[in-house]
Amino acid sequence: MAITTYAELKAAAANWLVRGDLTARIPEFITLAEARLNRVLRTRLAEADVALSAVVGARTVPLPAGFGEALALWIAGGEGRTKLRFVAAQLIGATSLQGEPAAWTVDGATLAFDRPCDQAYPLTLRMLRGHALSDAAPTNGLLAEAPDVYLFATLCEAGPFLRDAELAGAYEAKLDRAIAELNAKDARSRAPRTLGVELADLLLERAR
Repeated sequence: MAITTYAELKAAAANWLVRGDLTARIPEFITLAEARLNRVLRTRLAEADVALSAVVGARTVPLPAGFGEALALWIAGGEGRTKLRFVAAQLIGATSLQGEPAAWTVDGATLAFDRPCDQAYPLTLRMLRGHALSDAAPTNGLLAEAPDVYLFATLCEAGPFLRDAELAGAYEAKLDRAIAELNAKDARSRAPRTLGVELADLLLERAR
């Protein structure tokens, strides 16, 4: 069966476990699997650009829904965007003088700047979005591209509940392989220039 939605993932997990009495538990296994995947995966599938807006006189902006990890922050202007410098929260050294921020950090549940903003600057936050399926959000990029990663991670979480070390070990091995293959594919997709050079060299070699 296809695994493209939250409902299909739950049904597939039940089929692989050959258990009809875990309907209420499988969503828990998926939630635990997502917590693990959010910690270990850093692929383009989780990356997203989110538009935010600074508040005049304020140094902070609330983190957007689904925030997992910050990658970069820009002020989006009419002539392009200006990248802000990231500084660790304990080192940002804020001033009370309003102006255009030059540095930022993540402080608790907010983005924090090195100064209060003098304008409502439009911002673009590049971030990793947490994977979180639900009935209201039945699919996401990871499930669409790597349903095996989702399924095997879910089955791994079922092993301890069922007190089945053999089952858990088998699916841990499958999950490790699926994650390695996904990471390798992601690495290739981030290096088109290198791949293009290699292809050009191959074609040139064949032409000789």
